[in-house]
Parts: sequence; C-alpha cells; structure tokens
Amino acid sequence: MLLASNTFIHAWRGSTVGPQVDSIRAFTGTIAASSRAGAPAMFFRTTCASALLLVACSGSATAQTADADALPFLHDLRDVLECGASADVQQAVISRLRAARYADAAERLPYLRDWRFEQEGEDDDHRVTVITPPQSMTVHGVEVPRLFADALGFSVALDSAQRDRIVAAYGLRLQSSTLQEPFELWSTPYTPIIVRSAGDGYRLGCAPATKGNGAAVRQLPVVEVQDLQNAIHCRADEGSMRRLQAFWQRLYEQPQFEWPQEVRSVNEVNYSVDDDDLHLLLIGLQAPIQAYGVSTHTIALAFGGFFGADLGDVALEPVLAQAGLDTSHRVGKAAWQRLLPPVAFSGGSWIPQHIVMRTNEGRVVAGCASDYARSTTR
Repeated sequence: MLLASNTFIHAWRGSTVGPQVDSIRAFTGTIAASSRAGAPAMFFRTTCASALLLVACSGSATAQTADADALPFLHDLRDVLECGASADVQQAVISRLRAARYADAAERLPYLRDWRFEQEGEDDDHRVTVITPPQSMTVHGVEVPRLFADALGFSVALDSAQRDRIVAAYGLRLQSSTLQEPFELWSTPYTPIIVRSAGDGYRLGCAPATKGNGAAVRQLPVVEVQDLQNAIHCRADEGSMRRLQAFWQRLYEQPQFEWPQEVRSVNEVNYSVDDDDLHLLLIGLQAPIQAYGVSTHTIALAFGGFFGADLGDVALEPVLAQAGLDTSHRVGKAAWQRLLPPVAFSGGSWIPQHIVMRTNEGRVVAGCASDYARSTTR
C-alpha cells in the first residue's frame, strides 16, 4: 500500500500520470459522499485501494517503458562516444540530445527528463555544452559522470593516468601546436579516436568529420624526406616545391588530426640575429633528418621564402663549410649568405641562396632563402 500511496502523491504533483488525477479525485469524492450517506466503510477502503493501485500500476508501466527506451539510446550514445556509430545513429543521438537540450523537462522524451544541460563559455570557438546524465556511463573503460559537446564533437574527461592508458592502448601519437587549440592532440590515421588537451585536463573523443575537406586534404601531394632535405640545401626542383607547398598548406589550414603524420609539433618562436628580429615557424618531426651535416628534428620556416632547419647549439664552422660559406659571404656579425644560380621553373625562375645564422640565443639556423621571378611574355 505504501507504493500505491507514493505513486498517487507523485501523480497528484503532476507526473506522467497527471491527467488521471482529476478523475480519481472525483471518483473518491463520490465514494466519500456515499459513505457519509451510510455506505459501508469497508467498501470505501476497498474502492480507494483499487483506485490507487491502478495509478501505481500506470506509473510503473510508464517507468518500465521509459527504461526500455533508454537502453537502446544509451547503447547508441556509447557507440557515438567510442567512435563506432554509423552516421545515421550519430545523427539520431545528436537530434534527441539537441531536442532535450532546448525543450522544457516536461516535454522531453521520458528517459531524458532527468538529464541536465549547462553551457560554458560565450565565445563560439570555446562554447561547451556540459551534459550530465542521471547515472554515470562507462566509455573505453573510463567511468564518466559528464559528457561534453563542443566544436570538435562529443568527448569525455580524462585524467593524466587515463590519458596515458588510452594513448598506449591505441598507439596514438602526440601532435602539439601553439597556433590553435587544442594545444596537444594524440591521434593516428588508423583509428578515429583522439585525445586532446582541454584547459587543465584532457578529453577523449573522435576526429570530427571535415565535411568533404578530408578527402581533398588526402589528395594533396605527399612530401618526402628527400623533398625537405633538398629544399633546406637549395636543391629542390619544381616537383619538390609543389609538394612542400601542399605540406605547408596542410599545416597552416587544417586541424591537427589532418596534419601529415611526420609532424610532431608546430610552434612560433622569435629569435634575434644581431639587432634584427627573426620570426620563425618551427615544425618538429617524428623522425630526424640530416641538414648541413647535423641530425635535427626541427624544420624552420619564415614568411618571405626561407626554408631551413633549427640545428640547435651546434658548432658554427662545420655548418658554414657544408653550405660553402666563408668570410666573404658574411652579411652581419652573425649572418652569412651565398647567392646561387637561378633554376628554371614553368612560368619563371627560382632564385635560391644559402643562409646561415647564429641567433643571439645561441642557436644555429641554416637553410635556403628564395625568390621567384616570373617570365616576361611578349
């Protein structure tokens, strides 16, 4: 009888069985009037118990239906979070959560009525919807009490130990950047799972769909190690230059999960050479390359046509010898350059020159600066 009474109270306060309340109250009121007119008290108690039991059964059936509908939804949501859902399933999950996010609680699907949705951040690039289900979920073996939805899709929070376990389990590689968020991202071309930095913590999610751009990116010509070395040493031909242009395009225009897998990091730095500022984009590589007799992981680019390498705090003289530079090529206290013959390209000529610099910070930067001269047509 306690179950029946509680269910009735819940119904009277406006639950899913609320439409039955008025008829039940009218019905029990009629019985009460009959009792006062001399109807047996036992008949009144039995009728009331029967009515309340009907309400209890109705609420129980509604709850069971909600639970039955919740199970496939939670299964689909877990597939989405673990990057295994089809496009149709993903869209269905997004649509239901979006409808629940913007509807009143009473208008939501029964199994989403207890879910909470909160917005964090006002900037479009940093806006996050925090989704709190009534019970925590398990995603990739991680128990998560909240979900996050932002510009990169759904994700769940990880601590450092969980991050390390997921990265090791899926063989993910770190790619870091100071140019755009996320500043750290672990990914691999063989799985859609990504781990990324987010504020003071980490998030586990899926590589977002790039709306057709991904196919275009994958069609770009792939740069080879030899292309990088040829460009650094002023030996690049037209084919190498086109592949390097595509390489730069992927780094500058695409998110980290579309970067070439050879790239480990991209950072901006400001060095000084004599009294001049040297602004460079440093590209860290997963595997080292040889540049001017030195093994290095770091390519150095500068706007205006410089492609070289940051060689670190190595001895300067062997690098100058590799570049064929001597005191006659000195153009400052810590800079040397040597102009090379032009190389014919279609529609013009590539005019390269060796450059070696020692920065005020003690690093040797060496590479090739170039101009492009278009052919004059008559």
